[in-house]
Amino acid sequence: MYKELTDIIKTKKTRLCFSADFTSSKELVEWIHKVGDHICLLKTHIDILEDFEGTLIETLNTLKKQYNFLILEDRKFSDIGKTFHKQLYGGIYRISDWADIVTIHGISSKGMLHYLNTMPTVSPKILIVSQMSSKDNIIDSLYTSKCYEIAKQFPAVVVGFICQNRFVDDAAFLFASPGVSIEDSTDKDQQYKTPQQAFKNGSDIVIVGGAIYKHSSPLTAIQFYK
Repeated sequence: MYKELTDIIKTKKTRLCFSADFTSSKELVEWIHKVGDHICLLKTHIDILEDFEGTLIETLNTLKKQYNFLILEDRKFSDIGKTFHKQLYGGIYRISDWADIVTIHGISSKGMLHYLNTMPTVSPKILIVSQMSSKDNIIDSLYTSKCYEIAKQFPAVVVGFICQNRFVDDAAFLFASPGVSIEDSTDKDQQYKTPQQAFKNGSDIVIVGGAIYKHSSPLTAIQFYK
């Protein structure tokens, strides 16, 4: 998965992950068509869709092949292994059927990763949320370093981290930064950074949402962040 994603980055010449924070399937699909040619990753929050139906899974799988991107479901799993397995493979969303990568929190240690690593079924790969862009979050440097130590034990499962900066010099992992925008934001809960700041901090991928879909000229914004 690491190689597949880096190949997409090189082929499409983009380090942009589009955060698709939409509540309707129709809007989600419309925006995929708008940004598909310009992204390496599509970040979804499948559980905020108010009209989710199983047919959307087939649509997502078709579109990611059509436009050559991977899907990151930002579910931020954080539970014991057997519960995580049910959340990933079961329920109405069947996340494992369409997500290439999912996010997890490191707070529950390595149980979820161990469980995934021992499963014979095909599994999405993992980005560990090791830092957050939310203001006044309680993650500290010790927590971040422990996320890294856990990741090193599961190189076949973990492809990288959601973070604010490249906190360790390790080319075996990808570092993706959320909260990227050049626009002033009224969002009091999130700390934003420009793409230039993100790349200066060592990010491999920038995650951009509202700065594109709320822009007066979305196509211009897509090209800029790409």
